[in-house]
Amino acid sequence: MKTYQNTTAELPHMGTFIKNKIEEHNITYAQLSRRMNIHQSTLYGYFVQETLQTRIIWKVSQAIGYNLFTDLIQLLPVELQNTNKTVFQHTIEAQQQEINDLKKEISIYKEILIKKS
Repeated sequence: MKTYQNTTAELPHMGTFIKNKIEEHNITYAQLSRRMNIHQSTLYGYFVQETLQTRIIWKVSQAIGYNLFTDLIQLLPVELQNTNKTVFQHTIEAQQQEINDLKKEISIYKEILIKKS
């Protein structure tokens, strides 16, 4: 059984978190409420909640056109931020390795050209 260490990273107050993100994106509460198809009072209710369901965060993300989950991940301790490698991360690593190999190859070709001169 895997055990997890208790970290000092605190879960942000989700209501404040989403309120700040909405304001950063210059979307009025009325606009957001319409996009989410909820009453404005429901949106205000989210702002006072310490925690929110993933579904709500998902809907707010879609309504403001911004991935709130990415910002939440960045609030985690650094050692937890990249524990799940995505296809993109694997692709980036493979491309970085290819770049390094090509740099070595170019270096070898340059040495050969210098010797021929």
